[in-house]
Amino acid sequence: VKVEIPPSNALPHTMSGRDFLLLFQCLDAGSIIMLWALLLVEQKVVLHAQQPHVLTMAAETLCALLFPFNWQHVYIPILPARLLDILQAPVPFLMGIDQEVLKLAESKQMMPEDVVQVDLDANTISCDESVAAKMHLPQKQ
Repeated sequence: VKVEIPPSNALPHTMSGRDFLLLFQCLDAGSIIMLWALLLVEQKVVLHAQQPHVLTMAAETLCALLFPFNWQHVYIPILPARLLDILQAPVPFLMGIDQEVLKLAESKQMMPEDVVQVDLDANTISCDESVAAKMHLPQKQ
């Protein structure tokens, strides 16, 4: 087995180290690990927060945490209201939605049950029971 450090130009790029700090201020370590695992198994993930810059930084940081893998699916850091239909897509996605667009999506019942919702303001992850059953992570003993 040979382990090599990738060249510095191949490492994931984020805007600054503040991106990681912001994500870890919004979510606890257990939630971040769960979210990382959900992205690795290509789930539909919607991030929501009141401030748009939090959505962008969280989405970028999550993509960087996937290194050495890359998110190859639909990626929209801030979903505009006119593109709400994309929530119905039958493919994995990582999207950010501000509170106003989230309320609109919920009022129009456009949020499918198989979408994992991550509230960055409240440090909560909500998902369907079938998705949760697949994601049993080992617990510290």
